[in-house]
Amino acid sequence: MAKSQAIDQRESGVPGGGAGRKDTVGRSGVYRVSGPPPPGDAPIVGMSSWGQGPRGAAGFEDHGGSEIFLSTVTPEKCRDIMTKDPFCCVPADTTTQAARLMKKHDIGILPVVEDRVNKKLLGVVTDRDFALKVVSRGLDPAAIAVKLVMSTPAICCSPDDDWQTALDLMVKNRIRRVLVADNSGRVVGVIAESDVALRLHDLQKTGEIVAAVTQPDPARI
Repeated sequence: MAKSQAIDQRESGVPGGGAGRKDTVGRSGVYRVSGPPPPGDAPIVGMSSWGQGPRGAAGFEDHGGSEIFLSTVTPEKCRDIMTKDPFCCVPADTTTQAARLMKKHDIGILPVVEDRVNKKLLGVVTDRDFALKVVSRGLDPAAIAVKLVMSTPAICCSPDDDWQTALDLMVKNRIRRVLVADNSGRVVGVIAESDVALRLHDLQKTGEIVAAVTQPDPARI
């Protein structure tokens, strides 16, 4: 292979110059700097250490990219801090089935959806609902359907809302988790206190949320 041809391939912006190597990028939230951002809900993270050809990262410039290196991503929208594709249940599931799903995945909330394919949001059920509405009343969890204990409507926000919207909903409603639904009503994520702590990297903000949602609700006293 001629030297000029090798350089052209290395500076093509395609991994391996497109010769015999295919890189598949799935749900990682990492996308080629030289290509347009795909629609979705993952923050874009640049390929910081990639050097294309003898000119290093500058090799991207010929293909619409840049030399910008991104070491961190600053969240702006709810989609940037939410946990995507939450586990769900349907109204006909028993509370035993729902509780087992929570235990298996170490979660305390399940969106209740119309069906597991379209995931149209109908309501929400939490471990607290099971404790207060089933166990404390001496009912048989295997005989009680989720639809009898779920809360409706579910408090939710849009993935395109500013993340502060989710935090405001937590404080206003004294809840630890907010569901995220798109314009069609499909549940696409959930934002919990842990998401705020892990993805905002703001100890003061996290502390404010925890303090606010743990205040007793007068309506429940």
